[in-house]
Amino acid sequence: MQNSRVSSKLTLRDESMARHVGQLGSAHKGSGEWKIQRLTALALIPLGLYLVASLLRLATYDRVTAAKWLALPVPALLMILLALASLTHASIGLRSILIDYVHTQTRLLIVSLLLRSVAVILAGASLLAILKIFLGR
Repeated sequence: MQNSRVSSKLTLRDESMARHVGQLGSAHKGSGEWKIQRLTALALIPLGLYLVASLLRLATYDRVTAAKWLALPVPALLMILLALASLTHASIGLRSILIDYVHTQTRLLIVSLLLRSVAVILAGASLLAILKIFLGR
């Protein structure tokens, strides 16, 4: 009888502690970033293989032929997806490294904003370059 009361008290205490801990730290919002990083990693496998195969095939051709290849809808779309997935994956990975090594909240905020700004600028430049070739301008 005594044993069952002790175990029920521990269970209640453990459940309330788990509820409290579940709202703190990386368990609060880190799982979403973890899922996105894993999804982008999975997307980068076929997209990267497509890029390598395309570059090997286009290695013997001139620049005009490569531009004509990127002007096609499917390669342009796949290169846009590759650019966005790789920048998202890198941004999340670098942010997780920053969280581990930058210990001041203000420095972490500043570096995180800088990192995301660079990622957005690079994404915009990548999209602009691919769309410029795709649209023929």
